[in-house]
Amino acid sequence: MNSFKLPVKIGHAEAERVLKRFKKDLPALNASESKTVVVDASELKEFNSSALALLLAFKRELQSKGLQLQVDQLPGQLQNLAQVYGVDLFLRAP
Repeated sequence: MNSFKLPVKIGHAEAERVLKRFKKDLPALNASESKTVVVDASELKEFNSSALALLLAFKRELQSKGLQLQVDQLPGQLQNLAQVYGVDLFLRAP
């Protein structure tokens, strides 16, 4: 299964560029028979709420194609931020 790696930093300035790259890479990410696309957040160190908005945009994009999102190694601080905003349930694997 292929995965999409998030960059080290995601703020407002980076979010649009990362979303465009995700959409461009999506056909290759979905090349397997799996209905799940994995996003690897292991390198993500600097972020704000734009990172959450980006992950939710990924989820919407995938759902429109009948696919699921799986986020691996989401930093604890981003998990906490997702809980504060009430979107943590949307980022959990199905």
